[in-house]
Amino acid sequence: MRPGDDGAKGGAGAILRPRVEIVPAAGMLWTPVRTRPRREKKLAEYCAAKAITCYLPLTRSVKRYGSKTHEFLLPMFAGYAFCQLDEPLFRELLGSHTVLFRVMVDGSAESRLIDDLRGVQALESCAVGKELVVKPELTPGAAVLVRNGPLKGVKGVVQRRQGGVMLFVNIEILGNSVGVQLDVGDVELDA
Repeated sequence: MRPGDDGAKGGAGAILRPRVEIVPAAGMLWTPVRTRPRREKKLAEYCAAKAITCYLPLTRSVKRYGSKTHEFLLPMFAGYAFCQLDEPLFRELLGSHTVLFRVMVDGSAESRLIDDLRGVQALESCAVGKELVVKPELTPGAAVLVRNGPLKGVKGVVQRRQGGVMLFVNIEILGNSVGVQLDVGDVELDA
């Protein structure tokens, strides 16, 4: 893949980047990093060049201009990427001129963030076949657990739409959520 390539494959919309393992590491914390406007992909490229673990969730966007169709991969959470950092690595990120600040997390907040990011990764893997919906706030509803399919084990909140279920996975630290349309039979109430 060329530098600056969105990672989209033809008309399929597949995301062709290596999967980031979101696991805790000694002395490091998974941290949301606020970027300058429209600099999320530049930060991810910088992190890749410096061997800094970074996860930038992307979603497919299709735009039609006249008779032409263009497909783009856009950040799910505008202005944010998620990096595994300690203090020296954060200072190094500041040298990229793409970072504004980081959201401070402690050990317990990191474990919730890791669970949330794993749920987002599962949703992102569905982006090939289903369109993801990003919402700035979470709509109140029933807590559910996905029992079947590629999202098995993911917890979320339901909002019914047109006979199906819209499942949202919340990133508490950012106050954002990501949603995907699922069949009613694939989810059950979370006890």
